[in-house]
Amino acid sequence: MTETTINKSILNANNFRLLIDKIPTVEYFCQSVTIPSLAFAETIMPSRVGIDAFFPGDKVEFGLLNVTFLVDEDMENYKEVYNWMDAILPIRDTENYKALVNSETVSSNQLGAINDALAEYSQITLVVNTNKNIPNRYFKFYDCFPTALGEIQFQSGADGQPISCDVSFRFTYFDIETTS
Repeated sequence: MTETTINKSILNANNFRLLIDKIPTVEYFCQSVTIPSLAFAETIMPSRVGIDAFFPGDKVEFGLLNVTFLVDEDMENYKEVYNWMDAILPIRDTENYKALVNSETVSSNQLGAINDALAEYSQITLVVNTNKNIPNRYFKFYDCFPTALGEIQFQSGADGQPISCDVSFRFTYFDIETTS
């Protein structure tokens, strides 16, 4: 019989760091991160005995990676997310996408070859620390891009509360590792 070692230390909600390659200033102001849900539907196989048989489905569905961060006084972290979203799907100027993917304009005034198709994406790593603030687990999210940037509310007469903002990311998959 093998003996299993059980770590009896409790995971604390405030021992983490969030590293986002494309928007590095968000790391210093990150307030919360929600590890997304993971679900897959089951396949139902009817039977003749009055009880259906259930089997694991064939597609995995991840929830969104949601992040809340404090907005810095110069709004640099907010602007980083906004600019990334503006470059992926240009809000005001198609030149932003052209610069993001390192493309050139051809004679018909359309985009030519896209030289960096992966530029729209970023890796996001959530570093979960032990109670002694030592990195313990690394949640690595691949092919991330922002899908929603939350509102910012200014309020007259507020008690000096810092302003926070939410951003949601879609990703392809994530790994849980013990080393960076």
